[in-house]
Amino acid sequence: MRSRGRARAGLVLTVVAATLIIFGGIWTAIIFPSLDKVPADLKRSVQYEGTQKVLDPDTRQMVSYNVMVTRRFDAVKSRGDTVYLKEDISFVDVDTGQSIPSLHQTALLAIDRASRTNVPGHGDRNREGYWSFPRDVKADKVYPIWISGNPQTLDARYVGVEDFRGLHVLVYEIATPEGGLTIPTGLFTPETQHYQQITMKVEPVSGVTVYFETTVKRTSKLPVTDELFPSTGDMTFTDMTVSETRMAFTEETVVQLVHDGKFYRWALPWGNTYLPWTVFGLGFVLCIVAWRLVLRREVAEVPAVEPVDAEVARARY
Repeated sequence: MRSRGRARAGLVLTVVAATLIIFGGIWTAIIFPSLDKVPADLKRSVQYEGTQKVLDPDTRQMVSYNVMVTRRFDAVKSRGDTVYLKEDISFVDVDTGQSIPSLHQTALLAIDRASRTNVPGHGDRNREGYWSFPRDVKADKVYPIWISGNPQTLDARYVGVEDFRGLHVLVYEIATPEGGLTIPTGLFTPETQHYQQITMKVEPVSGVTVYFETTVKRTSKLPVTDELFPSTGDMTFTDMTVSETRMAFTEETVVQLVHDGKFYRWALPWGNTYLPWTVFGLGFVLCIVAWRLVLRREVAEVPAVEPVDAEVARARY
């Protein structure tokens, strides 16, 4: 009876061990990689606050607004490892509560869900570089990142490390060249020069940017008429600042992103390494226990050799 009990226990443990090992393999090969990608149904928004100055075309004077900016991403389509994101950037005048439609921007992005890079040739324009920092950010690596509003990628360069609200973060800076970037003439806009400086603080395990601040300036050559003879005098073109922006994440956004960074800092290593190895290890231990039970049963079932009486043995021979 005991041997049968051991056999049943060994069989149960073998099934459990096989289940654990199979689950570990599926988790490593399929489940975790899918969880580690940009979601195919992503809906996310971040907010910035700061000041926005724009040139009044009539007075040629800068008009300043205190603004709240919302950047929202909504997945509209997913195909394999590519997800298409609609990006909406809206501006609200904090002092009046009114939207500023002239500053609103929209875009259609195509993102590789695994690498978090833009997919060239897809979306509403040809973009390259990273959409956001990837996982496992390295201090000795330069990350080319596409920033909305720029005509090309800009390099994010490591400048230091610090503790930020309980998180160990890497600090990166992005800057346009000294002469700025040229934004070609649009249907209703003249050619402009774009200047930008960005500071980003990144939780390195997850790649979550927990702090972002930027200054942006755009200049353009605008026609200036002769003040004395505006109708008949010569017209000249002068470089003038057409917009200036200073923005940073709102406190609410920083709090949420720091929370996300703290969660993913431990969740990603557990999901990628510790969990599957724990499952594999437990499965192999249960296999060994099951084999020992089965072997003990086999040994117990081998019949013992009865001793043969010496006289009987002589009679046989």
